[in-house]
Amino acid sequence: MNATKYLGFAGLAAAGLFATQAFATTCPAGTQGTHVCVATSGGGGEPSLQELLNRITQAGTPEMNVYNDQVSPSAYWSTTASGLSENRLMFEIAGNANINSFGIFDPGNPGNTLQLFGGPAGHNAATTLMWNGGGSYTAVYLPGNGQVLSSASATFGESGLFGYYLNTSSGTFYSVISMNEPGGNTYPDGMPHMVAFQGNGETKLDNVQSGNYKLFGTGDYILAWEDSPFGASDLDYNDFVVMVESVHPVPEPATLGMFGLGVLLIGAAVGFNRRRRFNIG
Repeated sequence: MNATKYLGFAGLAAAGLFATQAFATTCPAGTQGTHVCVATSGGGGEPSLQELLNRITQAGTPEMNVYNDQVSPSAYWSTTASGLSENRLMFEIAGNANINSFGIFDPGNPGNTLQLFGGPAGHNAATTLMWNGGGSYTAVYLPGNGQVLSSASATFGESGLFGYYLNTSSGTFYSVISMNEPGGNTYPDGMPHMVAFQGNGETKLDNVQSGNYKLFGTGDYILAWEDSPFGASDLDYNDFVVMVESVHPVPEPATLGMFGLGVLLIGAAVGFNRRRRFNIG
């Protein structure tokens, strides 16, 4: 058997491992999405997520497409090298607006959390998340005038790694899809309650529509949440929408393990072929 065949088997093995990470979903009627099914219209006469983002996008800059510009679901995140992540509440169109709270959780202990926005937080509220090194984080709450309102801290077991959560009257939902309830035939392994969009470095947004547009940078993400279980959900993902800056998604440990195994398979195939050529020649 030649190297090409061995590499082919290795590639198939690696592809088979990565296939579990592929996200292929047949969306219900009235929704679209490459990774997460988002409603094409708002429920109860509310604006859709697409309409909300269009309203705050500067004319002449690319509009975000909430169906085609989705980031592949990522369970865990980390801050960039600066260790600072600015978080701003963009929209909260939900009957539970005064109840819903948002924050980060410890991957090793989801009950260990650090709240970034509480129920009373309103439009354009801001919180600075500080990574202090190791698993230590501090949230600094800002009322909007640049003055520090208060702060809170937490220590997680995973160094520099966290997930996002949304706590609602219907329960707590996580950026880790498998921690959420199944969503019928659409999401048998867990419903994604969060859909993410990465900045493209070209679009400019004005969250308060004051004419002061800000570049949606490549280290910035919009996280849009659905606050109801699948069976009761309208899948509009405009219930809680937050901008998180200076963060990046981190592959799950299982994903990293599969990548490593794929590399080992390819390396083993190449090594076998080299030894075979040496023995024949």
